[in-house]
Amino acid sequence: MNNIETFYTAVCKFEEEYEHRDLETYLLALYQNVLKHKEAEPTLELMHQLLSEAFVSEPMPFDGSWLQIEVAPDPNRISRKFTNPDISDAIDKTNESSLSGLEFTIAVLEFQIAELHKMRGKQLEDKYRYFGIASETGHQWYNFDPFANLECGARCMYSNEDDLTTIDWSFIGNLLEDGRIYE
Repeated sequence: MNNIETFYTAVCKFEEEYEHRDLETYLLALYQNVLKHKEAEPTLELMHQLLSEAFVSEPMPFDGSWLQIEVAPDPNRISRKFTNPDISDAIDKTNESSLSGLEFTIAVLEFQIAELHKMRGKQLEDKYRYFGIASETGHQWYNFDPFANLECGARCMYSNEDDLTTIDWSFIGNLLEDGRIYE
């Protein structure tokens, strides 16, 4: 797997290869997998492996302290990438953060898990949720299962990234955030 097109194609096959798992459970399993491999060199192959294994691996326990999280981690990272006022039709590729790549991905996982947990029995029951809903904390969501989240995130990256031959641990956090907000 040497480019985002190959990665996107592989992500699109997840729905054929794995049984459905609710997104919160999937993210808890992914979080555990990221922690197990955090010392490894991030590559597209490793990212694909971690995402694949999260469909079948045991999820880590939910941490109630995450319910205190109300702000998306480093929201400028995503908005700067897509809505920089200094550019018109181009995409700002700076994608900078005060967090390390691993810290950003962990923060995204905790944020999204907490958001999904808070929306259980409420917004997640809305039959029109895939048209977009706001969470209790006011964050926009469009995708509520691992297949849609990953496919939309990978499609966003495929449409907007130039070169992913070298990546860091922020790749998973960016993928998940793109998947949350990309229709």
